[in-house]
Parts: sequence; structure tokens; C-alpha cells
Amino acid sequence: MKNAITSNLRPQLLGRMTQRAVVEALKSQGPISRADIARITGISPTTVSSAVTQVLNAGYIEETDAEISGPGRPGKILRLARESVQVIGVSVEPEWCEMVVGGLDGSIYEEHSLRFLTPNTYARLLAEIEKHARPWIDTPDVKTLGLGLSLPGLIDPSGELTVFSPNLHQTDDQHPSHDLRDRLGFSTILIQENDALCLAERRAHLAEDLAIIDYSGGLGLGVITGGRLLGRHIGLPRELGHITVDPKGTVCGCGNRGCLETLATDATFARRVSLKIGRTVTIDEAIRLATDDPAAFHSEIEAVLDYLAIAVAMTANLFAPPLIIMHGRLLNIVPNLLDCLTSRAAVRKLRPFREKCRLLQSTSTKAQGALAGILDHLFEELGPLMPTNV
Repeated sequence: MKNAITSNLRPQLLGRMTQRAVVEALKSQGPISRADIARITGISPTTVSSAVTQVLNAGYIEETDAEISGPGRPGKILRLARESVQVIGVSVEPEWCEMVVGGLDGSIYEEHSLRFLTPNTYARLLAEIEKHARPWIDTPDVKTLGLGLSLPGLIDPSGELTVFSPNLHQTDDQHPSHDLRDRLGFSTILIQENDALCLAERRAHLAEDLAIIDYSGGLGLGVITGGRLLGRHIGLPRELGHITVDPKGTVCGCGNRGCLETLATDATFARRVSLKIGRTVTIDEAIRLATDDPAAFHSEIEAVLDYLAIAVAMTANLFAPPLIIMHGRLLNIVPNLLDCLTSRAAVRKLRPFREKCRLLQSTSTKAQGALAGILDHLFEELGPLMPTNV
């Protein structure tokens, strides 16, 4: 009986692995022919053709005519689907939510991107996400395969439960991916916002090893090593910002005093600017004021930059990534701030890491990261990766 079960499972597993190999070839090479897929993967043309049929029927890929380069009929090429299907990425942050739509090739449909204010209750949050997504979901002749949701805070290893969010308490102890799945009727995943940024930046830089420091509202850290997200568990490397650096400092959203995120973020900068000018300003307004007149807010910029350098040095000393990507807006105020941050962080790094960890500014949004997360989930559902020695 055991041998019979094994013999039945093996061809099923190999079939799923071949389907995944087809998708991975299209991810890495772009639009190509069946023959190209067979050549790249080393799988027989007959097996590739069967797998292509399965993935075409599932809607993951599309077939189109190749460009004519000579006499005769044009050939057929395959590409990851971007016309007949779509996926949605949503990021939820304390002030606002962002939503984007894209194809399975990772392309973003700019005309479908939008923002809306973050509701102050969990029920309203779900309702607003559905309200804004529904017109896209109901688009004729386009099937929505999934939605990725990016949230700050601590997320249970199951990926279903939001445990605690210091800056977004309406999501504490909730199951947003499950609840949205029930509302929308298709695959929905929850991803921690720093992991989402890591996935987006991995695509942008084609890098398999990197760290990202998100200093926009809170202060979060995500790490990818060997192409895989590090630390899918409660705690670090998610919440670097809740390490105490000033025991008598400002009360943080987590309830403690003097957390790093109370000193080293765009939100911190906005608070400092508000104190200086005698009225409360948003992050957007604080950045605009400083961009228009950097000299007027020099001391506020310097104070945040000093603590941001500590966050960079911590990341280098803990993980030694070859690339650290900064996600936030402070460093855009004047052109040389990234260089200043690099210099200040270097003196706090362990000597072997001073030249190792290059700093760059991010090119992605958390909503794009949420979209990258649902894409990875859908591709993983096809089947496991084929071993490289096959």
C-alpha cells in the first residue's frame, strides 16, 4: 500500500514542480517560447508542453504571438499573465492606506493606484478595503487571483493573526487575511510591512541578501538572506524600533519610554518641527517645510540623523547585510543626507562591517511589497521549486 501511495504521489509532485519551473523561467527570463523553457530548465519538451497547458488553464500565464523577424507565420511566446488576471496589494499605515493593482509579472497598473485615510476601527478598515477594491474585482474579463495585505507590528507565525501593533491598535488580535478572504472570495495573505518592503526591494535590485530599515512612521527592520525572509516569528528583526535607547525619553506607542523609534523616524522629525514652529504638522508638511528651507530646520534634521545612524549600525552589527535600504522621507530633504548617514553609521559599526554594508534609498512602496507577497504565495502554491541538479 505504501509503495502504491508513493507511486501515485511522485508523478503529481513532479507535475507541480514542472509547472513551478515554467513560471520561474518566465519570471527570470521574461516572455519566451516553450522551446526556450525546455532549454533553460533542462526538462523535456513534451513534459514542458504538458505543464504549460496546466498553467495556461490556471490563468497564471498567457500566450501571444512573437514579433515577426523573418518570413513565415509568427511563433507563439509565453509570458506571465497581465491582461486576463490581476492581483491587489494593500498597505495599511497609521495615517493612510495605499492600494495598487498589477499583473503576475509584477507590473503595476499606475492608473489603478489610490490612497485613502486609515479608518479608526477594524470593521471600517475591512469595509474600506473592500469598497475600494470592488470596482477592480468586478472588471469584466479580468480575474482577481489574490490580495496581499501589509500591516505594521507583530504578526503570529501562522500569518493569520495580528498580535500587536504599537501604532495601529485597531488591528490588534484580529485575523484580517481570513476576514478579507471571506469578504472577497479569493486568496488573501497577511504580510508584515517590513517583510513586504524586503520582497519589493529584492525584485527592484535583483538581490538575494539585503536589509531594509523603515523609518517612515515607526522604525522597523526586515532582512532577506539567501533569497528568504529572515525571522518569520514574533519579535526581531521586525521591531528594531522598540529597543530602548533613552530610558527617560518620550513615551512610545508600545507603552515604554525612549524607544529608538521615538527618536529616529519621519514621525519624530514632524514632532520636532511642530515644537519649533508652535503648531502641529503632519509628516508631509514637515518634509515640505524642511525641503523649502533646510537651514531653518538643521538641528531637527541632525538630531534624527544621529539616531538613525544608530539603527543602521545595529543592523550592520547584527546581520552584516551587503545592502541596507532606507525607506522613509527624511533623507530626501537635501541631496547629501544619505552620505552623512553612511559616515555617522560607520563609526558605530564593528570595523569589519564599515565597508561591507552599502546604503541605498528605497524605490518601492509597502503596497508594492504586499503585491510581491501575494505573487510569491500564488507561485508557491503551484508547487515546490525543482532542485537545481534535476
